[in-house]
Amino acid sequence: MRTFFIFLFLSILFSQSLSIVSELDTTQGFIGDIFQWTIKVEEQNDQAIRFPELEMTNDTISIRNQTLIHENGKLIGIEFEIVAWDTGYFITPDYALEILKIDGTRDYYISANPIQFSVGSILNLSENTEYRPLKGPVSVKGVFPLRTVLLSIVLFAMLGSMIWTWKQRQDIQFQKLDYTINESPEDRAKRRLRDLDMNGLSKDYYADLSHISREFIETKYFIRTMEMTTEEINQFRFLIPLKDEIFSEWAQFLSEADMVKYARETPSPEKMSTDKKLISSLISQV
Repeated sequence: MRTFFIFLFLSILFSQSLSIVSELDTTQGFIGDIFQWTIKVEEQNDQAIRFPELEMTNDTISIRNQTLIHENGKLIGIEFEIVAWDTGYFITPDYALEILKIDGTRDYYISANPIQFSVGSILNLSENTEYRPLKGPVSVKGVFPLRTVLLSIVLFAMLGSMIWTWKQRQDIQFQKLDYTINESPEDRAKRRLRDLDMNGLSKDYYADLSHISREFIETKYFIRTMEMTTEEINQFRFLIPLKDEIFSEWAQFLSEADMVKYARETPSPEKMSTDKKLISSLISQV
């Protein structure tokens, strides 16, 4: 139930009526409730009015907030939020607004009529008036944020290690090849033939001899003979610009070399020397 009590204080100023309206939103409440107390000026013409702030030193009643009221850009009143901290009957505090002269100095006061209100306890409405059991302690955050500090240290350590690792990287230095000192296909093949050791395993000997001949044809004619099998070389004979006689001798050598490498045939030293001369002759004739 909300009951509004309005008290009007009328004053005659220079043959003009000035009304002071003191209004309380309710006259009943409980401890801790907020009572809205409004003081407005009605029938105001050109009078200059000042609404001073209200200061309370009472422990039973306190002013929570004070707000000036404007209407159409004109100051017409003030609103207080009153809170009572005890039960019983109370009246609104004494309050007087100031009527100012034309020069801004105070002319006189007009006091607002007090309003009585009552404050009760919510325990009176409860069927059980006994004290409620105490609640346990509420956990609170520590003063020093240890977890945040540790996580920050780990984060900065990871960031620092990333930066350190990035600075330790080495730029790739590309070195331009000097093609003026590169060997020609013939020179490279002849050099490898000179370095070829006949005293090792025949399998390794024929693997190197076959590789020398294939590398020579590949680097000279840009045909990937090192990636071809002997059958593929015979199949793509038309790609290799060799005379038929020379190609036949080379193809025959490749077949015999495959037999040594994969079929474990054992050639004689004379055969090994003859095949070396054959490859040397092929390189010289091409």
